[in-house]
Amino acid sequence: MNTKIAFMLIILFSACSPSDNNGNPDQSSTLEVSVTADATTVTIDQIIILTATANETINEISFSKDGGVTFSNAISSSSFTDTVNLYLDFDTLGSKSIVVKVTNDVSDVVDSTVNITVERGNAIKLQSVQLNSFYDIGNTWDLEYPTTDPNHLADVFFVLLKPTLNAFDGTRSSVAFSPRIWYRSAIKENESSLSWNLQNEDLYINIEELTPYIAFADDDGVDDFGIPAVGDLMLGSPSASMIPLGDYYLSQPNIITLEEPSINLEYVIGVDW
Repeated sequence: MNTKIAFMLIILFSACSPSDNNGNPDQSSTLEVSVTADATTVTIDQIIILTATANETINEISFSKDGGVTFSNAISSSSFTDTVNLYLDFDTLGSKSIVVKVTNDVSDVVDSTVNITVERGNAIKLQSVQLNSFYDIGNTWDLEYPTTDPNHLADVFFVLLKPTLNAFDGTRSSVAFSPRIWYRSAIKENESSLSWNLQNEDLYINIEELTPYIAFADDDGVDDFGIPAVGDLMLGSPSASMIPLGDYYLSQPNIITLEEPSINLEYVIGVDW
């Protein structure tokens, strides 16, 4: 069985005026920040280094990879000086606006925007997934239903995982300790048509940079506390499996069949090289 692991951008730079925590200009602030990047164009999963430099010690920093719609949790460290590096990557194509929010010791805030372009490069695109078999396929996964009711069968979905990139030191952690859900599929109720067309999902991965993982599960809705409940078709822990796409880099087949005999798992991946 393969090793398994648990679920779970100088550029077009624009610096906004110093602002307070409500986003309003603070005329008394002397905080100035510039943000530069080591590239204006990157490829899928390529790490880009942003350097935020201030005229004061940086107390706190956060970033947004979607133009300021959502921000990471702000991080403060006693090791911060007037310069902090950020390490980011992207798994979707196109123009990206990265906003870096820097705060000084008296809570003055400056937002700076950096624009980059993400290209495909050597990334492959996942086209499809088909699940041929798993442990106890065709038998009861939802015990509240009798075997005469099709609802006793598994409501199957899968997730694709990538290792998490540490934005402050540029390392990628093991999926076992810090998984990042890259994609969650639609649910195939009662084991119906265990095939997923991914051609329109734009699922690109650069296997020269990292390795993806996959986990199949049975969706059981939510429990009495509103927490999603799942059944583990991978029989973990651990509950995800490495997709060894790198093994096929030279031959580059469009269809790859993968097996884990010990749990009766067989699935097929469609790939565009």
